[in-house]
Amino acid sequence: MTDQERPDRQEWPRRDLPQSDQRQSDLSQPATEAGPIRTQADWDPEQGERRRPTTAEQAVPWLIGLILALSGIMIVLVALIFTGPEGLVAGLPTPSPTPNNASFSPAPTATPEPTATPVPTAIPTFAPLEMVYLGKASRTAEFDLMRRDFAVDPKVTAPEKVADGSAGGLAFAWSPDGLLGAAIIGGNAWAVVPGQPPRSLLLNVSALVFSDDSTTLYAMRITADGTDDHADLFAIDVLTGQAQKVATVGPYPHPLTSQDPVVLHRTQFLDDGGVNRLYFTVDGYVLIYVKGAPSIYRIDPVTGAVTTAQHLPTLWSPDQELWVELSERNSTLTRVILHHRDGSPNTTVNAPGVVSHVRWAPNSLEIVLTLSYYGTGSTVLSDLYVWDVLKSQLTPLTSNGLARGAEWLSAPQVWLP
Repeated sequence: MTDQERPDRQEWPRRDLPQSDQRQSDLSQPATEAGPIRTQADWDPEQGERRRPTTAEQAVPWLIGLILALSGIMIVLVALIFTGPEGLVAGLPTPSPTPNNASFSPAPTATPEPTATPVPTAIPTFAPLEMVYLGKASRTAEFDLMRRDFAVDPKVTAPEKVADGSAGGLAFAWSPDGLLGAAIIGGNAWAVVPGQPPRSLLLNVSALVFSDDSTTLYAMRITADGTDDHADLFAIDVLTGQAQKVATVGPYPHPLTSQDPVVLHRTQFLDDGGVNRLYFTVDGYVLIYVKGAPSIYRIDPVTGAVTTAQHLPTLWSPDQELWVELSERNSTLTRVILHHRDGSPNTTVNAPGVVSHVRWAPNSLEIVLTLSYYGTGSTVLSDLYVWDVLKSQLTPLTSNGLARGAEWLSAPQVWLP
């Protein structure tokens, strides 16, 4: 039951001020243009009016704002005190648990270690007569890849075997910086480093040559396809072993080859690279020579473009002032002739046999070469000789007839197209 339904409900009497009190009230309140100023007692909730807040109530928001402002200032001050060079969190101390019965002692301050200074890689140095070459222990044995300083008696320091050629068909190339090489062993390419086991690089390889940066090795793979052949050139990163095909030459008719009737010439031909050869020329191109192929192919290793060359490149001294000519007489004598840049002869030395695999020393003053000759019973022997170009005679490096194909360490060979 609501208040309106109650029978005993009575209306509250309205309080009306007497006329005299009303007038007194009106006189006690000054008037403005908007009307008389109303007091706290003048508000009437039945007319929808709201009571004006008291002075104390009006002060509450101001007090709250003041407190918040002071709190913000304190937070800023704390942040400034504890902020480190790496931010607020890095600057705050991190508590560490301490056992109740443990005495506290401050942690020792770590002394910063000095920054290590990079040590430059030392440029390798080699002895004046330190070389790699093909040598064998007996006449019936296969050639191994050897390393030796020819200024040292082999009885004091024995030559080092770098790669075993017992699988047959050993050929090799050595990097211009003298640190490592690559060998064809059993028809496959291997990276060889003195003192380390060989590392496999590429299968079915016919020829090898290093670029002038000593880290890129070029390998040729020949594939016979019925009556036609084609040759692929690969670029190998010898540090990682990654190989990438650069270009393909062919197809070309399958070459028909025959052996030279002069046995000494067969040895000379093999020592100069055999039927398949690669050359890296100073202009950055790779030349492919395949005996019996219709052309000598010239490949740009950057673009893979293939053109033809008219002749094999010429070997010059490292200073590019002299080049070598071989003039053979009846397979028993070879004249080694040096020419100046303009083609005029410089000096000559006579070698008693057939000369092959000529290589320059780094100083452009010496040449190492293979000299092949007949031994007893028409056995072909080959030894290494060095020629000081300022003198008129050859000096033997080996004398057992079981060495050939020497390469000076750290002596880039300059092949001009």
